[in-house]
Amino acid sequence: MFLIVNVRAEEISFKIDKYSVEIPKPRIDFLNSKSTQDKAFEESGDEVFDPSLPTTEPPDSVKFALKVAEKTFSKSVDRDIDLYDFDITAPSEIPYLVLVIKNAKEQSFDVELTLSIIKEESDFNPREKSRAGAMGLMQILPDTARWLGLKNISRLYDPDTNIKYGIKYLRYLFNRFNNSIPNELGKDDIDKDEVIKVVAAYNAGPGNVEKYGGIPPFKETINYVKKVRFYFIKFEDLNIPKN
Repeated sequence: MFLIVNVRAEEISFKIDKYSVEIPKPRIDFLNSKSTQDKAFEESGDEVFDPSLPTTEPPDSVKFALKVAEKTFSKSVDRDIDLYDFDITAPSEIPYLVLVIKNAKEQSFDVELTLSIIKEESDFNPREKSRAGAMGLMQILPDTARWLGLKNISRLYDPDTNIKYGIKYLRYLFNRFNNSIPNELGKDDIDKDEVIKVVAAYNAGPGNVEKYGGIPPFKETINYVKKVRFYFIKFEDLNIPKN
């Protein structure tokens, strides 16, 4: 008896003597309204995302966190705004847009602010890791993720998981500073005090924002707020379709 196994990218076939068995090519769809990965986690009994906000205070490592992506260290925090990088000219050029829209809808949150945070935090690099240990697209610290309910921290490198928890943290910050969570923001909203506090807190921690009554006097955070505002307006100008 002879066993021949042929392995190809699209199918697997077995041949035993004159009999053969073929296994059809698997169908994979990464960007369904409910991702294939999410379904696999649920079916395997792994943790399932819970969108409900924490009822406990964040640990000090989160409350007073000052995190920064590696890329930011090579940039001046006092750059003129005209020098900010933004070469996206159409919604079709935005990486992970489908995932952002899906997760923003599921948590009733703003798409453009989420994209602006991703742009500044990681420039859409899902493998980004800061010197402080922040991970993934939205540069979430492990302590922040654990406090928000994520058990398997390595999943922060998964774009869908990272966006879920990044939006959840932004919702928490809005609830903390404004007692409400906007599902959509406009250009006029980005300069409102509660929005500025949320953006600053995403970078420096809510404790530092409360301590100083607004943007903390850190060059990194001051520039961070300016850049997120700049990117938000740019994304608004693209008129991103949400359907």
